[in-house]
Amino acid sequence: MPKYLVNSAILHSGKDPNACATGAAKMLTSGKIKDITVKSCYCCTNEQRVAFLIDAPSSDSVLEVMEKIDVPVASILEVEEAKVS
Repeated sequence: MPKYLVNSAILHSGKDPNACATGAAKMLTSGKIKDITVKSCYCCTNEQRVAFLIDAPSSDSVLEVMEKIDVPVASILEVEEAKVS
């Protein structure tokens, strides 16, 4: 399954990035959303943004899910892990 790096836009005023990242990750891993797997989540308090590494069938499915859980999206990039030896 493809892997996507999802970067949020600046979060709504008053929304805590850490709470947003962990809350969104919990919603996405609760089993209610099919074919989406959160691998990791990150928050940047200074920038008021969050980021996720997600396995999903398509970028469209990622965008649809992020809109449902109210995370504003700045970008969705299909990525692959670079092996460092």
